[in-house]
Amino acid sequence: MLPFGQVRKFSLLNDYSLDAPLIAIAWQFVIERSISCDLSVYHYFILGISVWLAYSADRFSEPMLPKLGRARRHEIFKRHKSAFYSFWFAGFLIILSCAINYLEVECFLYGLTLFALCFLNFILCRFEARFGFASSCTKEFRTACILSLGCLFFPFYETDLGFQELLCCWLLLFCLFLINCLCVSKWEWFEDESRNRLSWLQKRPECLKALVMGKYPFAVVVVILFLMDFLDITLFIHALSVTSFVLFLDFFSSDEQGKREAIDLGYWIIPLTLIGIEDVLGL
Repeated sequence: MLPFGQVRKFSLLNDYSLDAPLIAIAWQFVIERSISCDLSVYHYFILGISVWLAYSADRFSEPMLPKLGRARRHEIFKRHKSAFYSFWFAGFLIILSCAINYLEVECFLYGLTLFALCFLNFILCRFEARFGFASSCTKEFRTACILSLGCLFFPFYETDLGFQELLCCWLLLFCLFLINCLCVSKWEWFEDESRNRLSWLQKRPECLKALVMGKYPFAVVVVILFLMDFLDITLFIHALSVTSFVLFLDFFSSDEQGKREAIDLGYWIIPLTLIGIEDVLGL
């Protein structure tokens, strides 16, 4: 486990919105291994770039309010606007070209639905930021839902698993990402309050705290499903390992900024490390 001093060396990943793509790629890999589907490099490339485009656009387009503090991850693209525009539009054209050339027409059309969800979420985020409005369809749930759907999109399309198994995979990922979003909202409450960027849940701190506590029953449910051998056990091992890591952060650190930087690292480093161990041991 990296000490928080070393964790901060990885803060550039968060500053440049690279942590979210890494998380999405790692968990798509976990799902691919768990349900034994066969994905190609372009599936990971399209997912990773798409997630970066969504996250970076959201952070770049947040309105400037000089009287309020701004987190570094919201400022860094503003300082390099020309470079950001160049990279963003180049990335968009590249994945559009890849999608047209490599994806089946049916898969491409299904992907437009997911794109529409991302676009609607982007519009709602901008509306919230500009007018100080916090939707009751709170951003924590929206982010967890869209990111989990994105991670599962290609594996779902390439597999013949039944609806029950697919739904279980989605719920597991959704809950994992929701735990991440809820914990980050709790740890960043003071920062978001100073920026006048509180979500609907953050404006109800008692409700937010109660939902954050949900990670404990979630860990118990994962153990029960693991013992029942409901799906491939490696999926539950990954889920339980990441949840245990979040519990560790809560118990053994009071540095909220350190926890904020560490949680996203854990969400992609832990699954990839476990996959590496499985490969070495031949599991």
